[in-house]
Amino acid sequence: VNFTYTLSWGYKTANGTWDGMVGDILYRGADLGATGTFIVKARLDVVSYIQLYTPN
Repeated sequence: VNFTYTLSWGYKTANGTWDGMVGDILYRGADLGATGTFIVKARLDVVSYIQLYTPN
């Protein structure tokens, strides 16, 4: 199994592209990003968030 990791959740750069985990997923360098991340308005156009629920 080959895993790589990114040290950035992903931010829109000055030239309009995305870096970090968001960029990896958006530009098909990765199939899945799994981490706790902040929901940032700028990312809502390019990221589908899911919320996991745990039973009480």
